[in-house]
Amino acid sequence: MRKFISTMMAGVMMAGLGIGLAGCSDESSVKSETKATGPGGTSTVTDKTSVKTTGDNPPPVPTKPTP
Repeated sequence: MRKFISTMMAGVMMAGLGIGLAGCSDESSVKSETKATGPGGTSTVTDKTSVKTTGDNPPPVPTKPTP
């Protein structure tokens, strides 16, 4: 019985570690690509915006005070 409990706990710990590492991200980004075709040819504009989620980018100050 002890081996069974030890094996189950090891499995739970490994699954938790795997989920924790997969979901751990310090940066979130959005990438958009725009293509424009004209008489001179085709041009591509790529914009990438990234935001750190560690608290380095605090939310903007509200314009209206909350009651």
